[in-house]
Amino acid sequence: MFARNFSRVLLSATALSLLSACAVVDRQDTAEKSNWFVSMFEKSGQEYAEKATMLYLQGDFDKSLQNTVEALKENPRNQQALLVGALASEKLGRYNRARQYYEDLIIIDGDETSVLGTKDGQPHKIAETAKNNLRAITITQSKLTVENRDGSQSFSISEKNGAEQSKNTIAEALSKKSIPAVKSQPVGIDDIFNQNEQNIVSRFLILKELAEKDLITKEEFLTRRTANVGGLLPLTNPAPGVGVIEPVPSPDLIIERIEILKDGVETRAITPREFSAEREVIIEALMSPNPRERLKNKAPSKNILDAAKDLRRLEVLYELDLITASEKEAEKKAIETSLGIDRTPKKQVVKTQVKSEPAVEKKAVEVKPVVTPKAEEKPIEQEIMAEEIVEIKSPQVSSPF
Repeated sequence: MFARNFSRVLLSATALSLLSACAVVDRQDTAEKSNWFVSMFEKSGQEYAEKATMLYLQGDFDKSLQNTVEALKENPRNQQALLVGALASEKLGRYNRARQYYEDLIIIDGDETSVLGTKDGQPHKIAETAKNNLRAITITQSKLTVENRDGSQSFSISEKNGAEQSKNTIAEALSKKSIPAVKSQPVGIDDIFNQNEQNIVSRFLILKELAEKDLITKEEFLTRRTANVGGLLPLTNPAPGVGVIEPVPSPDLIIERIEILKDGVETRAITPREFSAEREVIIEALMSPNPRERLKNKAPSKNILDAAKDLRRLEVLYELDLITASEKEAEKKAIETSLGIDRTPKKQVVKTQVKSEPAVEKKAVEVKPVVTPKAEEKPIEQEIMAEEIVEIKSPQVSSPF
């Protein structure tokens, strides 16, 4: 009985071993067949891919893209076809399709290399080229500016979003300061600045931050500020360019955009010339140093309430470091003068009298009276003026430098 059971166990173990061995052989065979299939599949569509490459190099981007499509029908993983298709799509302005092809190449992450699409003309891994070019597309598709009919630049942002961004920019700047004019009378930003003024202040805050982060030069800051400071100080400076009242993105968005452009140059996704050109467009859209058209200057306030609001606004601008002390005092004087308030020292008149000598009594001998000079017979009025000392200073410009 024991021998019979033992035989059954031995037979089962032998059968199990044979089945395991067969499974291992089958898995190896399946893996080899799979590798062979993948290898052959990767090569499919190559004829169309090579034709697409030749057409691309010849500048026939439409036909190149057509052959790319045919190659990818046979093999969606053909890296050469994906690369050529992406490059041809870029040339035709079809950035979404180019983005799709680049993203597919990044996912495949193959070892193939190519000189196509590289900035230095040297062979690089296609996946790396796809990453760099995808970054360049992102830069192209996320342009912040648009060109107006008159050729001037402005930001591509809606009035509603721009209004929200401007208010947030000012609110954040105020939160970093302890401003008496705001702290003593806690009201909303809308009570201090109207919408146009909010856009103007926001632009000056952004310009100042760009300068502090060395993203624009001192000259770029000063020329733009000088040409448009009338937007902050309307009674003592020429009117600013019309563009300063238009909607503007947040400072973070503009700074991030310029930083992306800098990274694009470092990774050779864009050229230094492309970087400089777009950076200049962004700064031009923010504030022009030579406005083509200017706004009309704000008229002086004619009542005390409006003048008080002007003075309060002036204090806020000063505390935000957007204007200097001398600029603030000059504007303040202009506001007061418009209301008929004159704070200049008054003239002081001091009267002095010179007493005439007493008459001489006549005696027996007639003596001629002493004749006092005519000028001394009458009181003399001496007018003493309190002179104002006027100190002439060269114009001051607030600058973070």
